[in-house]
Amino acid sequence: MRWNTIRTISAVAGALLTVSLAGPLAPASAEVTGDGPLPAPSASCSTSPTGGSVERPLVHEGESRPYRLFVPSGLTGPAPLIVAVHGGQSSPSIFEPQTGWNSFAETNKVIVAYPRGSKSEGAGKWAWEFARNVGPDVSFLRKVVHDVAVSYCVLPKRVHFAGHSNGGQMTSRMACDAADLIASAAVWAGPKGAWDLADCPASRKIAFGVMLNDNDPVVWQWIAEQHRDHWRQMNNCGTEHGETGPGVLTGQRFDCAAGTSVIYRLYDGPDDVSQAHVWPSGARGTDVRARMWSLFTANPLP
Repeated sequence: MRWNTIRTISAVAGALLTVSLAGPLAPASAEVTGDGPLPAPSASCSTSPTGGSVERPLVHEGESRPYRLFVPSGLTGPAPLIVAVHGGQSSPSIFEPQTGWNSFAETNKVIVAYPRGSKSEGAGKWAWEFARNVGPDVSFLRKVVHDVAVSYCVLPKRVHFAGHSNGGQMTSRMACDAADLIASAAVWAGPKGAWDLADCPASRKIAFGVMLNDNDPVVWQWIAEQHRDHWRQMNNCGTEHGETGPGVLTGQRFDCAAGTSVIYRLYDGPDDVSQAHVWPSGARGTDVRARMWSLFTANPLP
């Protein structure tokens, strides 16, 4: 019964994820060259709160691509930045309230940006072009980070990405192509964004986390494990440590050669399978944000 339910939901929900498990649509070309980490914050950078999230205009390659930004109250200096990357058939305005990042950011004094994908899926919903050297999204996300830092006080070594589903694929691609800018990254229910190690020209080892529910009808466990193992290989990871947490069926942390780590969490999914792929709320969401944050805190840009 449950298997039939999962298959039915998967057929419908598959559109949430722009999956290309067979690899990118275009062949890999020359290695990506990055533009380096953010510069040190200027003396005039702002710590003023946005008073809730605000929409910031941004034009990239001639297209208007605004993003949403949340700056918490009480900043006394430069703060970390989390770029929260929505999934397919979504948008910043849909994803922002799902994530719980704003309340987390208010407590932990973090700036959060919610960018928008380039691929229109109709009805104000979008997706990301994560394939290597295809589309404008890698350069756009770099531009978002720099745009935030032009106005606000961002710690150059504390830029982190957190993605969901197709946004998890985009987050994985950013870790491959922008490791000079990004400190560490994590995904909820996101497959890998690179076909193999050669398709992931990361300029350095980068800590990464993969998390999902055991009954996710879109991203199955083997897909998430494939993503986990990609970053284990990229980081030359060795020793495995077990982790526990509320609803965690399998918790793993791998120590890696460069001092980075890779984490994997498989949760006991909700009885309502239709909710198993969405970004988690309640106590599950609290645990996911806390574990991602502890990964980020422990893995700044070198």
